[in-house]
Amino acid sequence: MDTSADVAWTGTPVRPHPGARDNGAESLPWGGRREALPLRWPFASAVEGFRDKALANPRYDPASTFVWGQMMAVGLIEMLKSVEAQFGGDGHDAARAALNRVGARIVEEMVAGVSLPEGLSRVEAASLFASWINEVVYASIEKPRLHDDGSADFDIHYCPHEDVYGAFDCRVQRYLVEGMLQAGRAFFGEGNLDVAFATTIPSGSHTCHFDIVPRAEGADDAWLDYSNRLRDRALRRIEVTPPRSADARRTPPPG
Repeated sequence: MDTSADVAWTGTPVRPHPGARDNGAESLPWGGRREALPLRWPFASAVEGFRDKALANPRYDPASTFVWGQMMAVGLIEMLKSVEAQFGGDGHDAARAALNRVGARIVEEMVAGVSLPEGLSRVEAASLFASWINEVVYASIEKPRLHDDGSADFDIHYCPHEDVYGAFDCRVQRYLVEGMLQAGRAFFGEGNLDVAFATTIPSGSHTCHFDIVPRAEGADDAWLDYSNRLRDRALRRIEVTPPRSADARRTPPPG
């Protein structure tokens, strides 16, 4: 996609983000900090097969895997929009729940048989968990930070979707992350931390910025709350077209 364009590959509005192409992603470290929280790779057997068969072939171009992944990603966007248009809120909620289940299962595989290292603070564990999600699950390049006030943040300098998705398309990934957070809380324990985004590349920023902060007493889950608002926005943007009956689908058009 042309980073100066105003419409993404998916047809969704996007703000030009040429600065994201030169944000230093190529020189950032990758993978090392995850060693402090030794989780497992999801799809482990399939990952092993990919490394042994595809990556071991010197003639194989991994960029073709990227193209295949983007096809899956934009297919999800089109499917969600079609389900929303035909079934409204019920369709949206069914799709969202399915994505939640997938996200949860991925994290369940990552934490299976794993014990938390001693001495990790809650915010350190959350930051390291985010690095696993960012680098392994989302194939992204991040710049994470821990702060003395008990908070953390990270910038995504490269996301595989940054030149394909519009900003509103990222909601599909939010629904996967909802499931990941649910499974993560089951492993790490319920805490008082929230995850929230401040900027995204498809919204015109140089990076996608996320904050991990202490949750105010009595406050709602920030991630879930914003996802619900996106749901409402999505449903306001569409005109629901009820599905035709089986008899109507069999009837040829006049003429």
